[in-house]
Amino acid sequence: MKIILNILTHGDEKIGLKVAKEIEKLNINKNILSVQIANKKAFEIHKRFIDQDLNRSFPGKKFGNHEQKLAYKLLPIIKSADIVIDIHSTTSNLKNTLIVEKFNKKTIKYIKVIQPKYVLVMNATKNNALISQAKIGIAFEYGKDNNPNTLKKIVADIKKLFKHLGLINIRISKRKNTTKYFNVFSKVHKPKEYKLLKKIKNYKLIYKGETFARRGNKYLIAEEDFYPILFGEKNYKDYFGFRGKKII
Repeated sequence: MKIILNILTHGDEKIGLKVAKEIEKLNINKNILSVQIANKKAFEIHKRFIDQDLNRSFPGKKFGNHEQKLAYKLLPIIKSADIVIDIHSTTSNLKNTLIVEKFNKKTIKYIKVIQPKYVLVMNATKNNALISQAKIGIAFEYGKDNNPNTLKKIVADIKKLFKHLGLINIRISKRKNTTKYFNVFSKVHKPKEYKLLKKIKNYKLIYKGETFARRGNKYLIAEEDFYPILFGEKNYKDYFGFRGKKII
């Protein structure tokens, strides 16, 4: 088995460095588990990316911009792994969320071992994200970068997966969550100078006809029921986040 712990897909999400430091203490065989720093250049200048979002740049281009060339270089490495674990943080109020693109039996099995609070099946960014190139790709978005609880929960849940895979033999306290699953199917674009209303929260249903953003006396009104996913003013430049539907 080959597992990649991928960190710094976004250069300003430093939580991955802390996670890698804790996971390396487990002394798992390096032929099985390797740590990959995805966008080192962006990290060194404290930026999310250099030219464009690496997590929207796959499969990449041999002669493209920085992130396109980087994605092209990383592609065979990612494809060679059995599992890719991608570590992120968020500026929104999102917590304890796993993101996947392949929703198959094996991925579902691993999700049930980890027991996150939320699972997002990302169809809105299909085939452009780093995890979309993996046999099994799981991204952790558990909270804010500098929150110690974010680090603690990510590390604990990675350990649960590694114990299930037979890579470590340690006692792990059981925590039961009722996992909620969402199909994330489209972006919610952000017109210039529009701001989200304060009442809008991730995973809180927005009903058809409900106002969710405004610019002065102009409003954005939902054309259908949807759950706001990864919503926030600073998460993305051109859109607020994504629309989601519950998976029954």
